Amino acid sequence: MKQYLVYDLGGTFIKFALMNENYEILDQDKVPSPIDTMDNLLAAMKGIADRYEGKFEAAAVSMPGRINTAEGIAYTGGAYSFIQNAPFAKKLEETIGCRAVIANDGKCAAKAEVAKGALKDVQNGAVIVLGSGTGGGIVLNHEVWMGTTGGAGELSALVCDLKTIAKNGYGMFDFGSIYAGYGSATGLVLLYASKKGIPVNEAFRTINGVTFFEAYDAGEKEAIETLEEYGLNAAIGINSVQCVLDLERYAIGGGISARKEVTDSIRKGMDRLHAGGFPLPFSKPEIVTCEFRNDANLIGALGFLLSAE
Repeated sequence: MKQYLVYDLGGTFIKFALMNENYEILDQDKVPSPIDTMDNLLAAMKGIADRYEGKFEAAAVSMPGRINTAEGIAYTGGAYSFIQNAPFAKKLEETIGCRAVIANDGKCAAKAEVAKGALKDVQNGAVIVLGSGTGGGIVLNHEVWMGTTGGAGELSALVCDLKTIAKNGYGMFDFGSIYAGYGSATGLVLLYASKKGIPVNEAFRTINGVTFFEAYDAGEKEAIETLEEYGLNAAIGINSVQCVLDLERYAIGGGISARKEVTDSIRKGMDRLHAGGFPLPFSKPEIVTCEFRNDANLIGALGFLLSAE
């Protein structure tokens, strides 16, 4: 049975796995992510490949940024800010000595859910990844839709404040104007901090998903109110996508989706939006949780590689 080396490039760690063509993980580990230079990144990936020398036929990569999978071009690289219009697949091939396929991490998550997860039985759907921003993948006719330049499904930039965007354009850290500030793990932290009267800079130092849910589990009033409002905010963004694409199902992913209350709150928010007297000209979608979490990007990246063979 054929074996493949699969990388998941994150901002903190490079996760990697030796996998077979049935998507089974034979071995996996992680190393710190070098986010300073291309040379250091490729050196780290070469070190990983050396661990499995002679054991894999090709490599697959899940990575942040706007990625042209067909051409192997990374136009951007997220936390890997040195990646700009780079022929990254070719560079990796030259580094590790075998064929490589690269794909955006949100689209990899969607590919995994289409192949074996929460979207395997729907024609049209989406994965929404609640991370530091709001990533994801759109699925049309049971295939991940890449978009003209690989940017489909990047929901972080969905406009939430028309006046501010019209006046200032897109500010990289103006989370109050775009969906990344509402429908993401960052949005959950910011909303909770505002209810607690905690300044933004302090919030990022003292609040994360773990500390938030500790307060939620303790029955703290502000935490309970935050999750309810957060679910509605996330549902509003999904509804904005729904009025364009009219999808059947949205699968919620990202670290905080491990708590079922997150998906429940978004589902309740969607129910509330569709409970009014005005008949919306599109259907209410189903809201579910992704079946794959930590390994979703690995599974999806391999899916793109196998599809290209």
